[in-house]
Amino acid sequence: MSYESKARRCAIWFAVNDLRSRGYIIDRCCGKNRIFDLIAWNRDSILGLLIRTARTQNIRTYTEEITKISSLVQDRMVPGRTELWLYHPNGRSRYQILPGGAISIREAGL
Repeated sequence: MSYESKARRCAIWFAVNDLRSRGYIIDRCCGKNRIFDLIAWNRDSILGLLIRTARTQNIRTYTEEITKISSLVQDRMVPGRTELWLYHPNGRSRYQILPGGAISIREAGL
């Protein structure tokens, strides 16, 4: 198993634990053609999450995925909020995916 796949698996479980601690119910998405890695919901919101790892805080590597999700958001094909969580050596960065691309969001609260 490669370092990247181990890091990504760990990142997904960090995200699952974080979401559970905030009262979310989580469903992990599997399969080669999945859109999201996790779908999470609580009484107030639904989150579609892409969980990624990188050696830097830069999301340029994921431009293609962001563009794909962004078009779904623009067409209102995904319910709720859509985010990319990027785990890197300095911690985690969160980005909300909007119709025009991704924007960095602060870490306090979901």
